[in-house]
Order: sequence, then structure tokens, then C-alpha cells
Amino acid sequence: MMRISEWTLAVIAAVLCLGGAANIWLAQASSNPWPLPALILIEIAVLGLGGFVAIALASGQYSPYRGIGPWIACGGLAGLAILGAMSVSVIVLSAVPALLFGGAALLADIRQHRKVLADVGILATSAVANLALVFALISLARI
Repeated sequence: MMRISEWTLAVIAAVLCLGGAANIWLAQASSNPWPLPALILIEIAVLGLGGFVAIALASGQYSPYRGIGPWIACGGLAGLAILGAMSVSVIVLSAVPALLFGGAALLADIRQHRKVLADVGILATSAVANLALVFALISLARI
């Protein structure tokens, strides 16, 4: 039952990431010549697809690195949600798929008897790394 819940959460999160990024891209493609919003939308789509693939490929066998993909996707999307909240942007809506991937990853950790605290550290690390990457891209764009 938990595996079905993981898949359901991952599918909904991936659809939100891919559909939301495509919808925003199509609405703003002709009006904004600056490439950074497109990079962020591509990043949302890639994180959504990567999180889904990580859940889909997770097997019942225990591997310490097998379950970190959804946590990385969750952290990356959470970092973008923080950025969207600071800039009052529609990117703040990336918090919804982040929560869904977090729920799927948590269910996978419980099902496979992994330590959740270490995976929450991966989530925090990926959120900080994604924020640093986006801020570096913004500062490079200002040069």
C-alpha cells in the first residue's frame, strides 16, 4: 500500500513540476528576454522528472544511496520555493511538489527502514546548494 502512495505522490509532483513549468514558460516566453527565468523553469522540470524517476526506480532492496533522489528533488524545489517567497514570485508554488516528493521519500524511508534524519540532512544540503547556484547565476547575470 505504501508503494502505491509513493507512486501517487511522485506522479502528482512530477505532473505539477512539468505542467507548471511548461505553462509558465508558454505564458511568459515572448515577453521576457532575460534567460534566467527559463533556467529556473527548466530546473523545476528536471527536478520533477528526476524525483519521479528516483521513486520509480527504487526497489525493495536496501541501498544507502538508493533513496536520496527524492530527497534531493524535494530540497531543490524547496530552495526554489524559498527564492520565490523572497522575490514574491510564482516560483513559490514549487513548494507543493516539494512537499509531495518529501512525502513520497518519507514513505519510502519508512518502508525500507532507513534513517530519516540523514535524509533530511540531504534535503537541507540540496536546498542550500540550489539557492547558492541560483544566487550565483543571478550575480553572474548582473556582470
